[in-house]
Amino acid sequence: MIKAAFFDVDGTLLSKSTNHLIPPSTKAALAELRRRGVKCVLCTGRPPIQLPPCIAEGFPGFEGGFDAYVTMTGSLCYDAEGTYFDVRIDRDPCERLVEQIEAGAFDAIVLTRENSWASCDSERIHELERMVASTYPIHDPRLSLDEGIYQFCVFVPPAEQGRVEQIMSDCIVARWCDLFCDVVPATSSKPTGVRATMEHFGLEGAEAIAFGDGGNDATMLQYCTVGVAMGNGTDEAKVAADYVTDNIEDDGIANALRHFGLID
Repeated sequence: MIKAAFFDVDGTLLSKSTNHLIPPSTKAALAELRRRGVKCVLCTGRPPIQLPPCIAEGFPGFEGGFDAYVTMTGSLCYDAEGTYFDVRIDRDPCERLVEQIEAGAFDAIVLTRENSWASCDSERIHELERMVASTYPIHDPRLSLDEGIYQFCVFVPPAEQGRVEQIMSDCIVARWCDLFCDVVPATSSKPTGVRATMEHFGLEGAEAIAFGDGGNDATMLQYCTVGVAMGNGTDEAKVAADYVTDNIEDDGIANALRHFGLID
């Protein structure tokens, strides 16, 4: 029996095609899922500061928001009672990448627990801002070293990702889209966040379903008992999934939950 459902944000709950709002059918599906006793958990690459009110606070029928939040690709997990998983990138690899960013090798976003900073003003960063309906103030990435860095978003195309992997060989490098790759701690990932959440709630690993659309969701879709890729998702997500549903704006989440008998 499925007792927890994990949902990616961008391309799964929100997209440009839905004006960065949760579609009405998805809202109704989430509310019904919760009424049936299934834990609804967010699982995203976003930091807490970039969660819109409809996700952080909820909506009518889904008051209080999600039951738990797996943020920054699994590095920071929390619920209403507090943080239950917290891991940052070690300082040495952070310094290596910051040196490359300062030298102009990469544009990057730096994510800390309380802030999200851009390393520079560039069109690639503006493109991401348009994609997620958010803004990133410019800030010296070196100033975030003492604060603790959970994740870098490094703007390189897929063909050049190997450069980042070589520099950050002691971290995990994953990708949501062609625009940038995520760098997270070696001890963190979306599956790690799922596992920590299931343990936090006292649930078995075989009791989870996950929804995602990007390459950085693939391991989560494989890890959970049931992995659902959105119809608008990448090929990597679809190959990793057990089931491919409709697009986000075509009631994809609601239709998949009905397909598996989790809602009417």
